[in-house]
Amino acid sequence: MSLLDGDRPIYIKKIPPPPPAHGGAWKVAYADFVTAMMAFFLLLWLLNATTVDQKLGISNYFEPTGAIKGSSGSGGVFGGTSMTDPGVDPKPGKTMEKLVGTESEIENELENQTKQVKKHDKVKSATPAEVEREQQELEKVERAMKQALFDLPQLAALKNSMMVEVTDQGLLIQVVDQKGSALFVGGSSKLTPLAQKLLKLVASMVKRLPNKIEISGHTDAAAYNGPRGRTNWELSLERANAARRELLRNGIPAARFDSVVGRADKVPLLKDNPTSPRNRRISVVMLREKKELKKDDKPRPPRIF
Repeated sequence: MSLLDGDRPIYIKKIPPPPPAHGGAWKVAYADFVTAMMAFFLLLWLLNATTVDQKLGISNYFEPTGAIKGSSGSGGVFGGTSMTDPGVDPKPGKTMEKLVGTESEIENELENQTKQVKKHDKVKSATPAEVEREQQELEKVERAMKQALFDLPQLAALKNSMMVEVTDQGLLIQVVDQKGSALFVGGSSKLTPLAQKLLKLVASMVKRLPNKIEISGHTDAAAYNGPRGRTNWELSLERANAARRELLRNGIPAARFDSVVGRADKVPLLKDNPTSPRNRRISVVMLREKKELKKDDKPRPPRIF
């Protein structure tokens, strides 16, 4: 068809339909991102605003109870166990326990003390990093125990009955007599409820590391004459052994006990006041297992004459 003169062409304009509307899923993702960022910055603020002891208390609160400790896994306090660890063998071990009390048993215990008191020679040579790692683990247990004594209401009243410090020998934990708060029934090795509560706390902290344990009993300088000629020597040894049995009852394996010693009044806590009740105490030492190898410790070549 041809256009006549004066006719205008007809244009048909087709408008495409609008694109579909966007969904709201991106809003949910953005909200999750903002929430995560807020939590992250809140965590940074908390880490900067809290002290080391407060962080340790929070860590201890969230630490799982009953975790198996060993040399594999993450290592240290939070490690697991491996097939090379002692004790993995499914055959149960035998626990040899002998109660002291008769005259012959006391004589046998006193005769063996010379072997038990000797210098701990099972320390392994280690690199400076391994020695530092063990030092940090001992200090971590020390801080945790002090924090528990201050934070737990049921233990706050007992904080003067326990002393904790890291020494050259290891972690030294001393459970001390107080005036009016005795650890043992007078003249015997029977633990009081106060001593049982303190030793339960000691056991819960000692479980965190695999180190060997040394226990020693101490008395004051007051003369003690018990039946069958018993003196402070026998009494201190019996009390140390009673503390060992209490730790054993609270989950410490028998293989971890390295020595149990009675020292009578020979190592007083207060030298200027030898009859003070604070000299009557039980000392628990988590012995160091690693020692830095010094130049003088290296074996020398044989001399040729």
